Amino acid sequence: MPGFSSSYSPLFLVLFILIAAAVSWYFYRNTALSSTKKYILMALKSIAVFILLALFIEPVLSYLTGNDKLSRDIVLIDVSRSSTIENRSGEIINILKETGIEAGDGNIFGFSGDVTELSNTDSVSFAGFNTDLAASLRSLKERYPDGSYSTVTVISDGIFTDGGNPLYEAQKFAAPFVVFPVGDTAVKKDVVIKKVAANEMAFTGTAVKIKAYLNIFRSDPAVINIKLLREGIEIRSQQVNTLPGLNNYEADFDVTETAPGKIRYTILAEELPDELTYKNNKSDIYITYIDNKVNILVISGGPGYDNEFTGSVLKRIGNYNITYRTQKSAGEFYEGPIDTRQFAELSTLFLLNFPTSVTSAALVSDIANNTKQFNVPVIFFAGKNTDYQKLGSFDELVPFSVSRPNSGESTLRLQPVGGMENGLDKIQGLGAANEIFKNISGIMPKPGSITLATDRATGEPIIINRVSGLSRSSAFLGYGLWRWKLNPGTNAEKTLETMLIEMINMTLQKEKRTKLRVYPSKDIFDYTEKIKIFAEVYDENYLLTRNAKLTGKVTRKDGTSAGELKFTAVENKFIAELPSLPANDYYIECDAEYNGTYWAKDYNRFLSDTLNTEYLETLPNHDILSLLASKTGGTVLNADSIREYSSVLKRIKEGLALSERPQKYLRFDLWGNKYYLMLVILLFSIEWILRKRNNIP
Repeated sequence: MPGFSSSYSPLFLVLFILIAAAVSWYFYRNTALSSTKKYILMALKSIAVFILLALFIEPVLSYLTGNDKLSRDIVLIDVSRSSTIENRSGEIINILKETGIEAGDGNIFGFSGDVTELSNTDSVSFAGFNTDLAASLRSLKERYPDGSYSTVTVISDGIFTDGGNPLYEAQKFAAPFVVFPVGDTAVKKDVVIKKVAANEMAFTGTAVKIKAYLNIFRSDPAVINIKLLREGIEIRSQQVNTLPGLNNYEADFDVTETAPGKIRYTILAEELPDELTYKNNKSDIYITYIDNKVNILVISGGPGYDNEFTGSVLKRIGNYNITYRTQKSAGEFYEGPIDTRQFAELSTLFLLNFPTSVTSAALVSDIANNTKQFNVPVIFFAGKNTDYQKLGSFDELVPFSVSRPNSGESTLRLQPVGGMENGLDKIQGLGAANEIFKNISGIMPKPGSITLATDRATGEPIIINRVSGLSRSSAFLGYGLWRWKLNPGTNAEKTLETMLIEMINMTLQKEKRTKLRVYPSKDIFDYTEKIKIFAEVYDENYLLTRNAKLTGKVTRKDGTSAGELKFTAVENKFIAELPSLPANDYYIECDAEYNGTYWAKDYNRFLSDTLNTEYLETLPNHDILSLLASKTGGTVLNADSIREYSSVLKRIKEGLALSERPQKYLRFDLWGNKYYLMLVILLFSIEWILRKRNNIP
């Protein structure tokens, strides 16, 4: 039934009427008027006061109009590329024909990364490069905020590559989901390059490891050749021997580049006869190589065993250009003062048992301020005499906080955390090294931090790394590393050297300070995606600025133009967009003017291709589809029950109680409704005029 609804009890309506009547009676109780005039004035004031009370208590009025589209049945069709495997798209088209589902009434949608209304189900294009049902359901919910639907039908293989489990979003619909699972759940022969792991940035002249993770299904014992291509040319190969019952394999490659630049590598797996699909047999990555000289400023809290041991190891690492400053007194260093101008060129700042209790607070503050200004990554190594209160000047520049900085000296033995892909858990002898010391407890990693090694006895973090926005930092919270040399069964210097290299590489600012940086939002776009390019301009103090003018272009591999870049300033960045581009290698060239003069030039590159995201997981997931139906009170229909679709929808609608059926509300914003406010003013005006005509003050 149509009618008004309120978030308050009907008792409030009675209360408002009584209050309005009481106010009017009190106001006119002693006036010398005829009964008729008094009642008219009291009625006007009562109505005006009642409306005002309604305005202040409930400024939005909802009117239930009923719903003329209770029979709306939404249909979601999976149009992602995984639907092309094993002719699942043919299954979907057959379901549409057998059930009589036809587009044209605004209820049929294709979904992949989002939903798209379909005007014709006879020529559905299965080209989506990802599947995000959760986001698609959110988008669909926004289209029907009035809840004018009875059921939601999903036709899919259940492979959702983005957005996580869609169950939470589905339950918001408060409507049964009818599910048509498609695809054969039997495992088929297939070679899948599941993931390729490598550092995004590396140094020239240094070996870089590229690791490929493969899934190989239903293969007879065979030798599969895995190739590594550099810019399309094979440079390495490795053989993988498949074994019955084993699906997970790895292939490692080492590469070294002598010149800076952004290099494209491709992992390519040999094709087996009768594979389910060959579209998941390769994977592309980019690695950006930079000059291998790294500028590091090491500030030591004073001479000591750890300082000497760590310093001697650092000096052996040829890729590092290291400047040492060893504290002599509160504000002095043996090697001379710190030149703050070098902070603009620093790759990282290494604090070694610094600051201490004798360090000048002003000196610590000055170093911290320069570190923050130039966004220099920080590596902190604890010491016996470290003053953690003064270290507070570095605030967010270190990845931890300590609740008990003076908890007494205790011993610890490192326990690397496995599975972090940082290399620490593979350092020879690190977990078996001699016990060292710590004098703090209550160690709390800051948000975004990763614990790489712990105290084996207590589980407290000892090695922590953090990457947060533009900030990078690492910390080693033990000391007494010289004790590692007391174990004759290990090479203490080699262990420490490897650990230092790992921590520095994951922390340091790998890019040289630059006045202009241009980069794509990602290295590899699908050929159907829009291209987004970012640019950052830095002023003479290496601070981000928008006071610049940028010009740029994108060219193909053969040098022909693919489009001009028109940048728009958004906060302190610049953004440019291009429409989707055909598969090819593309190169970005960008120039910047600052304060009316030429400032800098930068280059980058990206790839447009057919993304194989939808082919990395090829086995249909009917379990999640069944859960989607059961948790929403719906049902699962298979190939044998397709023709029951219409009767299933009918039963669902008949089973809905009237109160459960979707209703449509019209909402009136009383504050913003000029007619409502005009009515209040009019009522008070009429009352005022009548009062004046009858000489009532």
